[in-house]
Amino acid sequence: MSLGAFSYAQTSIPAASPAPQSRAADPIEPKGRALTAAEIRRKGLSQYVDLSNLRETPPRIVDASRNRSAANVLAPVKRPSKSSNRNYVSGCWYLQTGYGAPNLGGTADHTWCGDGNRVTYTSASCTGGSNGPTYKYEGCQTVENYGVNWNVWDVTDRWHFCTQYNPQTGACASRIHPWQKNRYGANGQVWLLAWSNS
Repeated sequence: MSLGAFSYAQTSIPAASPAPQSRAADPIEPKGRALTAAEIRRKGLSQYVDLSNLRETPPRIVDASRNRSAANVLAPVKRPSKSSNRNYVSGCWYLQTGYGAPNLGGTADHTWCGDGNRVTYTSASCTGGSNGPTYKYEGCQTVENYGVNWNVWDVTDRWHFCTQYNPQTGACASRIHPWQKNRYGANGQVWLLAWSNS
């Protein structure tokens, strides 16, 4: 298995959902949870949340890639600093998502905090691996948009794999670049916006 990070030049990632794909080709189901107050303190995130108004509610995950209009996806809005006349509920959340196929796999880890009105902290990373002599993991990239002081945070993770690798020559005859784009809200929302397995 090969693990590690490698960054490619940023490529254009479509904003719209791709053509419908078969259910068997869907991305790995994301797993999300709320961070506890103890985890927030241990990770040094307490400056990004109001612990007196902390609510440990799991993220609400909606697949907007199939029917975006029915998913009530928030449009990005820049927010001023926290309003003094309203106490918003704070929280931090973690979500792991990824790509999986025979002999190839990738994961992405996303952590964000919000005060119910705006995103106050973001962190994203991705990695991957391959198994077998004719497959090779070639890296992943994370592209972020909006985020701190916005009502939403967009993250696109793209993995790079060689699917026909010749270990004797080091040549690659075929590659795939699966990707997934998610939007995260300041109140723990998650929208799966778009993805592709090729």
